[in-house]
Amino acid sequence: MKAAQPLHRLMLLLVLLLAACASSTAGQDNPTANSPTAAPARNLPLNEAGAPLVAKVNGTEITLAEFEQALARQQADGLAADVSALEASVLDALIEQTLIEQAAAEQQISVTDEEIQSEIQAMVQESGSESAWQQWLAQNQFTQEEFADYLRDSIITQRVRDQVTQTVTGSLPHVHARHILVATEAEANDILARLQGGEEFGVLATTYSRDVTTRDNGGDLGWFTQEELLEPSLAQVAFSLEPGQIAGPVPTRLGYHILQTLEKEQRPVAPEKQADLAQVIFQNWLQSRLDSATIERYL
Repeated sequence: MKAAQPLHRLMLLLVLLLAACASSTAGQDNPTANSPTAAPARNLPLNEAGAPLVAKVNGTEITLAEFEQALARQQADGLAADVSALEASVLDALIEQTLIEQAAAEQQISVTDEEIQSEIQAMVQESGSESAWQQWLAQNQFTQEEFADYLRDSIITQRVRDQVTQTVTGSLPHVHARHILVATEAEANDILARLQGGEEFGVLATTYSRDVTTRDNGGDLGWFTQEELLEPSLAQVAFSLEPGQIAGPVPTRLGYHILQTLEKEQRPVAPEKQADLAQVIFQNWLQSRLDSATIERYL
């Protein structure tokens, strides 16, 4: 079906990315995977079926087998020097995927077996032959069933992401603001007093601001959504002000800001900003799920 083609291209890119990361060690036995001594050595709790667990996410279990399978694929690229950091990263990814799947269930987002098989058949054709496809699976340490599960997870993640970020293609609240960035709170208070005394914001920004990207324009930050600024606290203040109001000092990791909101309105997101904004919105959504989840880690 034509409607499935964009999704197919996306999944093919994911597959090719995995393949590009595979090294000559791919397909070799992982010395820890499925080892009968792995669970006791880690002293992990067991579930009712006797399987060792590495984490629980809102009651959903993540088993040692799932963890070691994911870890083995990451180790196949041969680039990870810090094993403990890699293990932490893999566990984080499994926890995040579990949260995404839980959200999908809440939102009644699913993937049918027919869709999975259709995507796999398209990938087999792209690979050139059934033998080439089987070779790729072996190199990347997948069985047919494991890859079907991986593909299902990827499609569900994309569909949840699409739902979370669907507002990006519409109109969102925007603010037009300007700022003056200085190194110390005392400097910021001095500039704030001068503004209150009637001095012009743009002139002070050009003279004193440490932000080399905006000071020549009088500190103008342009139009932005709340998610676009790298400093969330600064964006929060900008959106809380009415046009013309000035606030500060606002501390961030960059220094201290004097901020003025110039305009506020609903505006469409520029096409060139949509992908980056969607990523930020999805990351913020995922972080909110992490913050509110009950997560038990056993590694």
